Amino acid sequence: MVPKNSVAVGLSALLVCSMAAGAAPGQPAPDPDAEMLKARASRFLEGVSQGTAQAAYQELLAGSPLLKQAKEVEALVKKTDQLKDRFGAYRESELIAVRRVGNDLVLLKYLYKCENFPVVFYFAFYRTSRAEGPTEAGSTWRVIIVRFDTELELLGLGPDVK
Repeated sequence: MVPKNSVAVGLSALLVCSMAAGAAPGQPAPDPDAEMLKARASRFLEGVSQGTAQAAYQELLAGSPLLKQAKEVEALVKKTDQLKDRFGAYRESELIAVRRVGNDLVLLKYLYKCENFPVVFYFAFYRTSRAEGPTEAGSTWRVIIVRFDTELELLGLGPDVK
């Protein structure tokens, strides 16, 4: 039979150890890769909001195979430049989903809030082989998908996690 005090002391020690580790009980530890990729996507959206979509795409896509698809990227830049005219002035952006798929794929979803209507931006980052070395942007993470739409009804579908 275990004394009641031993159980309480054991639980207290476990709680103190988990707090000392920096993570709240029941919460996952921060993912440094995901944090870095969220910062990259946020910088991109900030550039778009300031009317510098071309430069924002160039920075976001540094080292990405998507840059080789010049016509598609140019069409995406043009469509992005029309956001203000179509949906109103930019208000703010909000991260609405982060999903890590294995070790080398991170999916991000943002709500880009305009005055008249929100837009959903999707990003997929893929970590290339470490043997290839970092890209010009200093990372082995490359954008393999960037797109946006206004299909808000799809936001309620799927098990996205923030």
